[in-house]
Amino acid sequence: MVGCSSQAIESSDEAAGGSAGTNGTSGAAAVSPSVKLVDVYTPKLRVEVSATALAFNPTVEGELWVSLRQFPSGKPCTLDIDAGCAALPGVMAVVNEATTAPVVELKEDGNSWHFMRRPTAIAWGEGALFASCGEGLTDNYEDDDTPYAGPALWSSDPAIFGVEPLPTQNGTHIDMLHETPYCMGLAHESANAFWAFNGLAGSLDRVDFHAPHVVGGEDHDDGEVHRYIAGQLLREPEVPSHLAYDGARKLVYVADTGHGRVLSVDPSTAVAGDDIVVYEKLDGGSGFMDGALVKTLVPSGVLQKPSGLTLVDDVLYVTDNATSRIYGFDTNGQLLKALDTGLPAGSLAGIAMGPDQMLYVSNLLTGGVHRVELTAE
Repeated sequence: MVGCSSQAIESSDEAAGGSAGTNGTSGAAAVSPSVKLVDVYTPKLRVEVSATALAFNPTVEGELWVSLRQFPSGKPCTLDIDAGCAALPGVMAVVNEATTAPVVELKEDGNSWHFMRRPTAIAWGEGALFASCGEGLTDNYEDDDTPYAGPALWSSDPAIFGVEPLPTQNGTHIDMLHETPYCMGLAHESANAFWAFNGLAGSLDRVDFHAPHVVGGEDHDDGEVHRYIAGQLLREPEVPSHLAYDGARKLVYVADTGHGRVLSVDPSTAVAGDDIVVYEKLDGGSGFMDGALVKTLVPSGVLQKPSGLTLVDDVLYVTDNATSRIYGFDTNGQLLKALDTGLPAGSLAGIAMGPDQMLYVSNLLTGGVHRVELTAE
């Protein structure tokens, strides 16, 4: 496993700051003008960054994690190690007391060059564990065309994540699988199983890490990766395609950004198919899963570039990166609300509901985080 440790982003003055279904969505939505954005986090760094995703830590009240990445350098990272490498490692902004008086700490894994390359997504698992994934074909040098990339599993324990690794440790990750290149979104299902948007295969990959290994270890043998709806999704470069898992209905909701639509996928209808190509030993198994039922909840034309996605009390909140609007749909795709943030086109990506029952969104253009507050009509 090739990699290098790099503290890529330093704070200069960090401060708080398939088969189509039917739906009733038609015509232009009435957009509420009564939205106030409150800046929760505004980066002040030596380089410009993009905030791709965000998630609240369920084990620490009001603690918000935000995945940050630099903009593409246009220079590939090769064995000759040039300036292009500096744009690859991702960083987490941990915003304490995000709902009241935000205080920010930046954390970077000791081998983020490999384990958190150009992050697009973060999804909380059980307890203190979370997963991340990034938009890369490989997590090694880019003159290797092997599509060796995928989600990593982490502990949010401040004594583990982002501390300086011991000489025997490869970063501070606690698991990783490498079969999901150009990963654009993640959603937690159960235990250590996650759904991932595979941008290369145009698929949903179910990635199960099973038991984590030791901090900074390399034993991934018990993992498994199964691939659903291959070829039916389309990656939009540089725009995350977030996912949400509906535990009550056992469905995966997908922001299919490249096709401009939102889907629901029923994995229970799929049956085992052929093998997939794997790049490591997977004792847990792997392969295609064929025949999953796909429904179009929100067809193209209603949204232009759906990106952020979160399910709260049977309302599916979706951000449109092209228009910087936020939409709310029921689980049948019926439009419930539409909010115009007034931000420039291309701003919105991740979205999450805070413990204060307010929506929080990440900003791809500025690297910031905003709280969405509704004002009186």
